Amino acid sequence: MQIMQHMHFINQQVLWLLAFVPVLAGLGYLLARHRTEKILDEYGERPLIQPFIQPITKGRLALRLLFLSIAAAALIVALSRPVREHGNAEFPTGTIDVMAVVDVSRSMAIPDYRGQLPKPYDQGRRLDMAKYLLIHDVMGSLSYNQLGMVTFSGKAWPQAFLTHDMEALRWVTNRAVYVGSAPGEGSELAMAFDMAFQLFDLDSKPEHRRVIVLFSDGGNDSSYDDMAVIIRELKKRNIELIIAGLGKLTPSAVPVALLSPQDQALYHDKQYYENDGEVVTSRLDENSLLLLKNAVGGRYTRVEKASDFTMTRMVSRLETVRKPGTLELFPYALLTAFLSLVLAMLIAAEARFARPNPKKGGSHADRK
Repeated sequence: MQIMQHMHFINQQVLWLLAFVPVLAGLGYLLARHRTEKILDEYGERPLIQPFIQPITKGRLALRLLFLSIAAAALIVALSRPVREHGNAEFPTGTIDVMAVVDVSRSMAIPDYRGQLPKPYDQGRRLDMAKYLLIHDVMGSLSYNQLGMVTFSGKAWPQAFLTHDMEALRWVTNRAVYVGSAPGEGSELAMAFDMAFQLFDLDSKPEHRRVIVLFSDGGNDSSYDDMAVIIRELKKRNIELIIAGLGKLTPSAVPVALLSPQDQALYHDKQYYENDGEVVTSRLDENSLLLLKNAVGGRYTRVEKASDFTMTRMVSRLETVRKPGTLELFPYALLTAFLSLVLAMLIAAEARFARPNPKKGGSHADRK
C-alpha cells in the first residue's frame, strides 16, 4: 500500500489500452472455440473420430486466454513507464546567462597577436584572439550555464541564442564568426547591446544572473545619446559587464589579405584597406571602453596575451539541486508479460489427434 502511494506512470495515457484487453480476450475465446469446431467438422463425422481426439476443455482454453491477457496487460503497463519514489537525486545546474558581444568590423582583422595563438587562430588577428578566448576560456568556465552571442559591425546580428550546448557554439564560433560576418559599415556598439537585451528577454529566466562579455578594440560609431540609453538599461536590468580590450595602443593598418573574401575581391589591388584613398589605421581605443566600464561598474581587461583574460573567477557558479529520485518498474512488468506468455504457450488451445488406447478398443492393426 505504501509503494502504491508513491508510484506513478510517466506515460499515463497508455493505460487506457487496458480497457480493450477483456474485450479482446472474449473475442479470442469465441474465435478459438469456433476454430476448434471447424477443424473437427473437416475431419469427418464426430462419432467416428471421437476416440482419436484428445478433448480440449473450455477451462483449459479460458486459462490460456487468461495468461495471454495478463501478458498483454503487463506489456501495456510496461509501456506506461511505472516509477516510484526512491530516495533523492542531485544534479548541478547553472544560474548564469552570458551574452558574448563580439566586434567583427574591419579593424578586428589587424594581426596584433601574430605568433601568440595556435591553429586555427594563428593569423593572430584581434578577432582570432576574441574567438580563442571565447572558446577556450568563456565556454570552458560556463558548465551547466547558458551562453549566447551577438556579432556587430555597422549593424548587430543575433549569432546564437542562449544555450547550454557549448559544442554547437564552438562550431558556430569557428565557422560563422569572421571579419564582416555582421552587416553594415563601422561599429555600432549600441545596436549590439540592444540586440543582447532582446536575446536575454527571449530565453533568460528572471532569477538568473546576467552577464555581457564585450570583445572589442574600442571602435564605436554610436551616438552619445544612444550609449546613454544603453548604460541606463544595463543598470536597470542589473546586467554585469565584462570588457576585453583587444589590440595594441599603437595604430596599425588593416591588411586586405586578412579581410573577408568579399573585401579581398573588392580591394585586390591594395595591400591595406583604404577609405577615400587613405590607408585606414586602428588602435585599441581604451578610453571609450574604460568610460563604459566606469559608467556601469563593470570590469575591464586589456588583452596583451591570452592569459590576461580569465573568466572563471568572475562568473562561474553552480548550484546542486535535490529532487525526488525515481525507480523504474517497467522491467518487472516485462518479466510478468514474458512468464505469462510462456505459460500460455504450454497450454494446448486446440483438440489434438492421438493413438487410441488398446484397452478401450480399436482394431487389431491399431493395437500393433
